[in-house]
Amino acid sequence: MKKRNSLLIGLSVFVVGCLIYVNSGNQAEREAARLLKKAEQAESSLLEDQGDHSAHDPSHNAPIPEDFVVSREPGRLWFVEKPGTEQEVSLPYPPQEIPSPAKELASIGKNPGFVGADACQECHESRHASFTHTAHYRTSARASRASIAGSFEDGKNEMKTGSPFVSFKMIERDARLFQSVSFYGWQCDVPMDIVTGSSKLGQSYLFWHDDALFQTSVSYVTSVDDWTNSPGYPDGYATYSRPVTARCLECHTTWADVREAPNHFTPESVIYGISCERCHGPGQQHVQYHQANPSEKTSRFIAQPASLPRQRQLDICGQCHFGIPKLKDEPYQFRPGDQLSDHYEPPPAKPAGGVHSSNQLTRLLESPCFNQTEMTCTDCHNPHQSERGNRKLFSERCLKCHQPTDCGMEPTLGARLADNCIDCHMPAGASENMSVDTSEGTVFPPLRDHHIRVDRDATRVYLESLAQ
Repeated sequence: MKKRNSLLIGLSVFVVGCLIYVNSGNQAEREAARLLKKAEQAESSLLEDQGDHSAHDPSHNAPIPEDFVVSREPGRLWFVEKPGTEQEVSLPYPPQEIPSPAKELASIGKNPGFVGADACQECHESRHASFTHTAHYRTSARASRASIAGSFEDGKNEMKTGSPFVSFKMIERDARLFQSVSFYGWQCDVPMDIVTGSSKLGQSYLFWHDDALFQTSVSYVTSVDDWTNSPGYPDGYATYSRPVTARCLECHTTWADVREAPNHFTPESVIYGISCERCHGPGQQHVQYHQANPSEKTSRFIAQPASLPRQRQLDICGQCHFGIPKLKDEPYQFRPGDQLSDHYEPPPAKPAGGVHSSNQLTRLLESPCFNQTEMTCTDCHNPHQSERGNRKLFSERCLKCHQPTDCGMEPTLGARLADNCIDCHMPAGASENMSVDTSEGTVFPPLRDHHIRVDRDATRVYLESLAQ
């Protein structure tokens, strides 16, 4: 049997291990019947289309060449192959279909009061304006030319692979954005519906098939300013079958209505970005009260993280920056003031991902200056401002606790020491746990390490950069 890439093996293991969110009674039966009917209609349409090569309907992908093989495996995944070749296209729907999100699908769960960051703008205009530039706010959005970092211009919108017969183009058609796969002459368009990632490292893209959410095969990496294979995806394959789980979505959105594990959500329920409410708690009651009582100056029905004990403040950040601990119950249940352990399993001793934004707190715990003080994440980071790359500003915060004369490089650098503590003590570099395959080799995006330490190799590199 032809090699199936490792994503599908991982998918099978993951689905077996998932917590199943069960709908109750007749509602679950109606939902199952709706999805089954849709799948049967799509399969019937595929069989009809395979027999009709006369004209190409722009609402569907091109007819599949007669010498190709179309197959299915458990989990309702479809595979398109050209006999005698190694590559394949994998899809969670019949391959001539172009998927779309379910329309007018009622939520099955109740929104606990999340309203999104824009609801804060009326009373907190300046803070909202600055917050919209932060990585948290920008960590997910509806896909558009404005929200996607990669280029759609001719000559810049293509991702080639190691196979001359497999390539991808990012295109716009009928007000939708697509990844257009060219697979041995067959064209297959897959939409980009959602952007994830603030573009600090890059972006990945998701698409809806009814109420199911999947990751696309092509991502964007900032360090090379180009389209690449998504992390973990082998070069030369068009893989569109990776499900986006509730735990993934929980760290890229404020809230979404979870219908069923591993990747079924109500599309119109999604509140994009990590908004104010993931640190301050659901804001609906707060907004309603202050709109009804505009003269009230005391903030009501909202949490103030700065007033919480140190560990409870760290637990807020730990939802997504402490090794991505596994859920104990349903997602989006954590509230400011809760213990992380109330909702999540303890993270592994050595979390997967190494130096990565998901492990910043894990790495920080290895730092003497963190363990010997009452430092919190917000001593260095202002969550309401985009301060990315401002090494001088972050260094000024280091110097609130550390004296320049304490640094062994002070005699060498003098006053310049205050400009950049970061590159010596929190170096950025490649991590073997974070890589993407390209037609020209493997790319390792640079990641900032939050383990604060004396690093002589990093210091040497920094001093050499000053001499250039």
